Amino acid sequence: MAKAKKILLIEDDPVQSEFISRQLKSSGYEVLTAPKAPEGIELAKKEKPALIILDMILPGMHGLEAAAKLLSLPETKSIPIVALSAMTVPKFIEECYRVGIKDFLKKPCDPMHLLRIVERYAGKQKREGLVAVVSSISVAYTELVMSLSKMHLKIETVVPATESLDKLISINPNVILLEVVPEDKKREELIQKIKADKRLGSIPLLIFSPEVSEKKMLELVKTLGAEAYLTYPFEYFSLMETINRYLNPDE
Repeated sequence: MAKAKKILLIEDDPVQSEFISRQLKSSGYEVLTAPKAPEGIELAKKEKPALIILDMILPGMHGLEAAAKLLSLPETKSIPIVALSAMTVPKFIEECYRVGIKDFLKKPCDPMHLLRIVERYAGKQKREGLVAVVSSISVAYTELVMSLSKMHLKIETVVPATESLDKLISINPNVILLEVVPEDKKREELIQKIKADKRLGSIPLLIFSPEVSEKKMLELVKTLGAEAYLTYPFEYFSLMETINRYLNPDE
């Protein structure tokens, strides 16, 4: 399993800290947090994270002072720092860059912009493993594969057919995503066969559908033995969090 890149978040607001931590963890990063600058500096010296996200308004020590301190220490001077603040006055942003801060995130953070900034300075978090998508070509299938591709996952498409079971056995995926269709008993039979097979039965199986109600999806999860269902339309970070949970069950 690829080792998760460490991101240090120095932020005293628990709501902001939880929000940013959750977004980054769902993307596969390991997140270290500190509510105050001195604690964050010591954590950075000890853990050597790939990136530091630093709130600019902190109790006891201003963010600019903390950044200057981090960039002066031999243990942390090479770690990129991204400023985090609701204050977007041009002169203040210029001062952030002057002390050596690499980039600026405006509060509240847009999740996709946050991820792009983190990937730019810490690198993309690679995931090991293979996801099998059992589906005919559909709008839901296309949207799902596009989202999985953005997560840097290996994807194998399996067309629902009599030979689907053999194909799944041959590729040996880490997670199976299967699209269910209303009144299509063959799809339900395929799920039952997957869960009954000694080679596939322990692999997490998640179902999805743009046509089946949430109530029915819950019933199918229980009756067919699937681990969970994916909510459609797919929300990127929620989808990423779910996939990551089943792809890396020990984390």
